[in-house]
Amino acid sequence: MGGVIIAKANQKAKEEIIEVSKVFYGGNLYEQIYDPEKKISCYLGWDDKEEELLKLDEIEHAPRRYIPINDDLLKNGAVILPSDAIDYGTVEDLEFDISTFIEVWVDVSKEHLQKGTWYTMLTWNFDKLHTIPYLSALGDYGTGKTRYLDVIGGVCYKPMFVGGSVRPAPIYRVIDLWRGTAIFDEFTLSRSDESQDIIQIFNNGFQRGKPVLRCDANNYDKVKSFDPFCPKLISRRKRFKDRALESRCITEIMRETSRSDVPIDLTSDFFKQRSELQNKLLMYRFKNWNKINPDESIHIDFGNVLPRIKQAFIPFTVLFQHDENRLNEFIKYTQEHNQKTIEENSMSFDGQIFNHYIKLLEEHDESQQHLDDYKEPVITSSKIRVSMIESGWKEDSIISATIGKRLSVLGFESKSKKIEGKTVRSLEIDEDLLKSLKARYLVTAVTEVTGYTQVTGEDKDV
Repeated sequence: MGGVIIAKANQKAKEEIIEVSKVFYGGNLYEQIYDPEKKISCYLGWDDKEEELLKLDEIEHAPRRYIPINDDLLKNGAVILPSDAIDYGTVEDLEFDISTFIEVWVDVSKEHLQKGTWYTMLTWNFDKLHTIPYLSALGDYGTGKTRYLDVIGGVCYKPMFVGGSVRPAPIYRVIDLWRGTAIFDEFTLSRSDESQDIIQIFNNGFQRGKPVLRCDANNYDKVKSFDPFCPKLISRRKRFKDRALESRCITEIMRETSRSDVPIDLTSDFFKQRSELQNKLLMYRFKNWNKINPDESIHIDFGNVLPRIKQAFIPFTVLFQHDENRLNEFIKYTQEHNQKTIEENSMSFDGQIFNHYIKLLEEHDESQQHLDDYKEPVITSSKIRVSMIESGWKEDSIISATIGKRLSVLGFESKSKKIEGKTVRSLEIDEDLLKSLKARYLVTAVTEVTGYTQVTGEDKDV
């Protein structure tokens, strides 16, 4: 629970006045709501037993008194809060309303429309989760990235618009105070120590219990602990070079829209619809807060899904914990996404190198299968280069040394072997690691996506 503590002395005791946007009191969850016209805040809570809303101007629990945050971020719209909590119908009704809102105001693919809808709902209960991925818009200028953040980010839980090329200090401050959804527009990283600090916020902030440690600016002997765990939406023009960070992003490739029905500007209808959706989502948060059990997600079987994809998608299962049919549909969706990811991986430079290695390995095994004296394969970077050139790669576009370096990064070792009196550097790899790379880069035949992936050949257990 982030907040600002203000010490106030009185005759009897020292009272702590704490500015905070979320409070647990009397067994109930209270959230700060805000009237932007009157510029007034208060707390709104939900009594689960009586099924009624509770409104308080402040919450006193001696020796502490909790009051709503009243800063420039809220007054200037850098942080957006609901103004009420209203009925949303069924969960399916709410999902439809969110999806319709997104589709009207921004042009994204059908697949990402679904992801954006689910992610929006997930942010409203992120503080019950152990991990949460990030949502990302990637594209050039004029492709709608800012609109993407305004629309999808605008209906997430307590959106905090922190800007793009910002210093780490204000990011720490905003996240620590408001504990909402951090939104980074046109996010760029320069080569500096501050950029590394921001990368650490992203790398640590997808999982609970991964604090960032910093020295106090006024006292270097004092170390402060900062919790960066929260949902994040990012718009950017380039992919992150940090692979761990990139893998934690669910990314939409943005393009200049060809849809004539997408409004050019955000109108008063947009802000009215956004406010109504936020109010519905606050009620959704209240009613589902005590129903979510993130520990149940670890028992869900996704089949042969890449670990990174499973880690990114498993938090979404809390949305369907009480609906088996929808949970099965989500698992199927995840497996289809996994297959698409493998196809994309296979077309990358590393994927192409690895697939040519497998091709040479299979050709060797086929040539040896009828022989009594099986010879171990000797596959070199040079052989892979020749195979790639034969498949259409330009000779001057690849060199053996580069192939060797990339395979080394993937876990291959280069060992000296004598073949017909000559010493060559044979590429070798541990069998378990080879299976892991096959799962990541090797496109296989999927017969049916129902909880398992059937692989052709001798790799059915991959």
